[in-house]
Amino acid sequence: MEHSQYTPPQPTPDDAASPRSTRAERQARSDWLITELGRLAAAADDPQEQAGLRRTADSLVRLAIAFRS
Repeated sequence: MEHSQYTPPQPTPDDAASPRSTRAERQARSDWLITELGRLAAAADDPQEQAGLRRTADSLVRLAIAFRS
């Protein structure tokens, strides 16, 4: 069986013209995602799903802290 190679997307002219996000924007997106994962965990009926979402949020928090250092 033949395996395909992953080719990352190439930047488009629009990508090249757009500025990179600032540290504050990235922090805001991380905060929102962590909050959203916590909200989803609280609303989940399945205890395994709750635990998985909480672990994901916790991992994201640790990753964000590591990037700040």
